[in-house]
Amino acid sequence: MMRPLVGALLLARLATAQDIDIKRIENPGVILYKTSALPEAKLGDDFPGSFPARFLRQAWGLEGPHSPEGAALVNATGVCTSDEVTDELFGQAMLERAKAMFDERGLRHELDAFLSSGVSNTHSPTPRRMFWVGIDILPNQSLALHSHPNVEFVYVAEGVMHEWRCPECPVKRKYIPEEVHTNGKTVEKYWGPDLHNVNAKANGMFRHDAYSAGDMFVNAIGDVHQSYTREEGVKLLVMWGDGNADVPLAQLPRHSDFLNVGGAKAWD
Repeated sequence: MMRPLVGALLLARLATAQDIDIKRIENPGVILYKTSALPEAKLGDDFPGSFPARFLRQAWGLEGPHSPEGAALVNATGVCTSDEVTDELFGQAMLERAKAMFDERGLRHELDAFLSSGVSNTHSPTPRRMFWVGIDILPNQSLALHSHPNVEFVYVAEGVMHEWRCPECPVKRKYIPEEVHTNGKTVEKYWGPDLHNVNAKANGMFRHDAYSAGDMFVNAIGDVHQSYTREEGVKLLVMWGDGNADVPLAQLPRHSDFLNVGGAKAWD
């Protein structure tokens, strides 16, 4: 028979491990693990705290802080150089790495605007509420070519994410949703920029990137790319605005036949 004290400790640990309200949603080619929106207010100095580490355990049974990749991220950011990587230090390292990447692009103000308000793209007619989400893109799947109505930072928890990124595409900063009726429900749909005048094969227009477990990457407002997987699939922990803005099929770049057919769905 289990002793009362040991039983109580195990129950407390189980309750802690399941303390995040996560909604699992199966879409074509993608499984989403959604959480509630962040408050529309300045985020605390301890953001994101232990949340990323606890999310990884609860959603996928993965050990972010205690994995070699997680420890490397923490040590690389200078947040901690010891072997004692806590959940809080792991979260702090994610944010510090995101700050550095926005700094590298001269766009730190976009991230800071989110941190100071809890929403992103505050200059748009419709600033975006922000959410933590787990995105499990199954093997050999592709999302549509899309742009970002909000900032985003991403930790690769497992697998490899490939992308076609367009650093030279026009940047769309203002997004106004339209109501679209699909599958018996009404959703707010955001659309990406019109790229039909873009020559996708022009020198430097698109590039291929790949991110493995432990890597991070960011998207600034208006970034255009197509995410896809090969045989490994990928699991991503993302701070996002609950969806992105597909480029309409009739407005895809010219000579973009190298892009994949975007059949997977991570948003409406």
